[in-house]
Amino acid sequence: MGTATAANPPAAAPAQPPRPTLAERSAQTEAVARPYFEAYIARDWDRLEPLLDEHIRFDDATAHVVFGGAVGKQGKTELMKAFRETYAAIRAMRFHPQSQFASGEHMVFVGELEWSLGLADGAVVDTRMPFVVRLQVRQGKVLEHLDTADYKPFATALRQVRQAAAAR
Repeated sequence: MGTATAANPPAAAPAQPPRPTLAERSAQTEAVARPYFEAYIARDWDRLEPLLDEHIRFDDATAHVVFGGAVGKQGKTELMKAFRETYAAIRAMRFHPQSQFASGEHMVFVGELEWSLGLADGAVVDTRMPFVVRLQVRQGKVLEHLDTADYKPFATALRQVRQAAAAR
């Protein structure tokens, strides 16, 4: 039954597809990461959502002290809910790039984020701050999104808005 003969040679092990080169993997990553990042900055959640892996992990460790521990999210459903609800307070976001690169599964965007945040009391905080985003792309989907920002300009702008409101 399982004996090899001249007419029935042993089955060869399936050939492994060649591993993509660093350049090929980086290009595949960039093809997903760039449209994802553009949708993120535009807050276009309908365009962003199909690019997410079901197990996406999102975090901004630098925002925890400013906004509390609820910044990190795990899973596509939870993240999209947070984007659609929490980010609704963001009036505008614009990214001013300084550098960006893709290397293997990762793409990094470095620059300044200019953004406006509407507060519950109707005040608006306008800020421009250093901002770095690192994305990990695997099998054509964003698996991890890590923001890192210098929130000191935001804290200063928030304090000024609060002082102006108190002076009225």
